[in-house]
Amino acid sequence: MQKVRIPISVDPVKSAGKQLSYSGLVPGTSLNRLQELLVVPCADVDVELEFGVDAQNIKHMRGHAEVKVTVACERCGDPMPVELIADYAYAPVTKRQTATDMPSEYEAIEVDELGEIPVHRIIEDELILAMPVVVKHDERECRIDSKAMQWGKIDDASGEKDNPFAVLQELKRK
Repeated sequence: MQKVRIPISVDPVKSAGKQLSYSGLVPGTSLNRLQELLVVPCADVDVELEFGVDAQNIKHMRGHAEVKVTVACERCGDPMPVELIADYAYAPVTKRQTATDMPSEYEAIEVDELGEIPVHRIIEDELILAMPVVVKHDERECRIDSKAMQWGKIDDASGEKDNPFAVLQELKRK
């Protein structure tokens, strides 16, 4: 089965009412903020979206996004592969569904003036959040030994340092 492109934006309320689901791709080239974090341009992202209404009558969108990217190791600077996996659940804020009434399992999201949400931007945000905070190889795989790294030297001169108030003491004596 051929994967299709996920729409850029959708009306979450109508989609939830129809219980739509999407399985497809988001072009990696359209994810500019994610591309800035990478060494090699991002491949297309595999995405699954599901719209529905839960037992509390809350319209929501659940999703799963997955992509393999290449980033620079922060220890040695060499490229390394990282698999980003994001699972998320959003519920649109409407007149009936306010952000304060939202259960904690859903992230509240504002709809635009057309009643739509930007799906590609949401997926990009989730993938950026799935990125490790500090990206580095496993110590055995990295070409730089973490134990051999130095972050600066401490001056252990134990001699007396000049007193910054010595000048004031001299003035006081006069």
